[in-house]
Amino acid sequence: MVKPTRFLLIFILSFITTALFAGEKMNEIKYYVSSANGSDKNEGSFHKPFATPEQAVKAIKSNTKNNAFTIYFREGVYYRNSSLDIPENISLKLTAYDNEQVVFYGGKKLSGKKFKPCKETSILKRLLPGVKDKIRVIDLKKEGVSDFGTLKQHGFGIIPEPAPLELFIDNEPMMLARYPNTGILEIGEVHDKGSVPRDGDFSNRGAEFGYEYNRPERWKNAGEIWLHGKFSFGYNDDHLKVEHINHTKNSIKVVQPHIYGVRSSSSDKNKALSIRGYYAYNLLEEIDMPKEYFLDRKNGKLYIYPDQDIEKSDVEISLIESSLVRIRNTSQVTITGIHFTCARGMAVFIDNSTDIVIDNCRFSNLGTVAISMGYVLQNNKMEYYADGSPRMDPEITGDFRNIVISNCRIRNTGTGGIIVNGGNRKSLTPGNNLIHNCEFTKNDRINNTYSPSIKLMGIGNIVRNCNFYDLHHQAISFMGNDHLIEYCRFDDVCKNADDMGAVYTGRDPSSRGTVIQYNYFSNILPKNDLVSICGVYIDDGSGGIIIRNNLFHKVGNPGHYGNFAAVFFHGGHDNEIIDNIFFDCKVAIGHGAWNDKRWSDFLSSPIMNSRLKDEVDILSPLYQEKYPALTGYFTDFGRRLNYVRNNLFIRSESLRFGDFLLRSNGLFKTTAGDPQLLDYDEIKREFPFVNPFPYNTTGTIKKNEQ
Repeated sequence: MVKPTRFLLIFILSFITTALFAGEKMNEIKYYVSSANGSDKNEGSFHKPFATPEQAVKAIKSNTKNNAFTIYFREGVYYRNSSLDIPENISLKLTAYDNEQVVFYGGKKLSGKKFKPCKETSILKRLLPGVKDKIRVIDLKKEGVSDFGTLKQHGFGIIPEPAPLELFIDNEPMMLARYPNTGILEIGEVHDKGSVPRDGDFSNRGAEFGYEYNRPERWKNAGEIWLHGKFSFGYNDDHLKVEHINHTKNSIKVVQPHIYGVRSSSSDKNKALSIRGYYAYNLLEEIDMPKEYFLDRKNGKLYIYPDQDIEKSDVEISLIESSLVRIRNTSQVTITGIHFTCARGMAVFIDNSTDIVIDNCRFSNLGTVAISMGYVLQNNKMEYYADGSPRMDPEITGDFRNIVISNCRIRNTGTGGIIVNGGNRKSLTPGNNLIHNCEFTKNDRINNTYSPSIKLMGIGNIVRNCNFYDLHHQAISFMGNDHLIEYCRFDDVCKNADDMGAVYTGRDPSSRGTVIQYNYFSNILPKNDLVSICGVYIDDGSGGIIIRNNLFHKVGNPGHYGNFAAVFFHGGHDNEIIDNIFFDCKVAIGHGAWNDKRWSDFLSSPIMNSRLKDEVDILSPLYQEKYPALTGYFTDFGRRLNYVRNNLFIRSESLRFGDFLLRSNGLFKTTAGDPQLLDYDEIKREFPFVNPFPYNTTGTIKKNEQ
């Protein structure tokens, strides 16, 4: 029989043990918010919720006896006109209650019934005859909207800024009226290539070049005309404002210089540039197909050619430029089950914070990125290295560790998906940030180049089990050390690019130690045979990367450079390509080797001195011990080898150019025209060291359907 005093002691010990294991959860306070049924005069309880998250934050700040809170959001749309600032030094969870549909919304919904047929004579005269009765118009100023944002130059070499006002119908972005509707126009004879910032010319002179089509005759009454395209190389795009069209000379002069200067489409034909060219946009005169629109910024009128009955459509415009949520100088913050949408800027900004979890959220129709660690992407000042190359990643201070972003869908973002930063490269301390089980698509719809779904920086961060598809350019761009990219699927990437790869790094030999493994690359193919693209691209002298146990299926094209492949190295060495399968690739592995003089010039350049001696010190004992290949890096100009072993080449040319150390690779040739001789099931059975399908496409991402 247990004595009462002994029973009481056991109960007390049990209670203390439970409390210790529960930690701070014992003091957790819950608040409820309902945009539909709440009031900020309520107490924030389940039955009397607040109306706004700001009121819940205010209650948290006044509750000084606790430091662990949960804010439950009931189903509804939470309109944002400023950032929701997370309080510092508390443990906070923001979550949808019981999987209800919760939306953080940075725009304004417009009633389709308020769009009326266009009757303005001055406007009708500018429209094409066949569409005059199809255009609908709404006065945004009467809807309380007068801030339309600003059309600016943006693209390669420019730090992204918030987008101007955008129009979305039924959750899809509409298109500012353009010509041509698809494809591009060739750049004619270049009369003045403009100043060239990349060569150190910052005199800010726009180019002038000819055109060989008659459409500009219709644009004489147009106001602000913009051009978007690739004006020099296939790996960069730009948006340039038209200063003047000379209808006698058939030439266009633009306001801003392009970073490399404008080049004619008829030059460098052997350089591929079927993708060099542009289209003109922001033209009322060119609304001639469904989903095109034009905003008269002076009068505030929005014109649209709807593709269906607009009265029954969900019509939205983006407004907020700041982030929807801002997490600063804190830790232990969790966000789950929220849809972030319809904003000119980003959804979540994280600054100097650790131990953050963002799980089972959706991000769509954003002007910049979904989530950024440290990079504001607003009101940035452009800086340049001494050689004229743009400094796209300004130095960020702060602590970013143990941040997990999981089970999220990110689509229709303007200039990328997630910017990951974390760890200390000088001390080689890892950030341990994880992007896991997320889906990325259409993340470069505004800036078509260098807007990767994941921008991976710092040291020791992980991308695992993610799906990337339908992208103009890169899926992952990485800089820094010891990252891990694994169990991901890359499909239909680099659709409109040249001299580019789905996974990319370059121009920093100190950024080494990253492992790319157990991934599936497929259908990364060129628009035409002159385009040079690849699956993994280690560019401009970078090295020390390990690429192992991946499957490359129909990936890469040698193109105009002649040496691109599924995996391609430009100049770099000390890379390892191990235990991969290359299946139906034109070329598996390529290398553009550099001679001694190019290496010497490269290593003595200002940008390399900055990256190899200032940002980190590759001659320090710490770096020399961690990366022995850096010993004698500035003085030893022996053979610069890449290591290729235990790979299988199926219906794929194995190597092209370069200096490789080869060991135990297999070349499997099938009978021409017999696709059944070796299929995926046989690969998995015969060669189990590679998992051809690491990404589970059948539902590993938690369901939170649109």
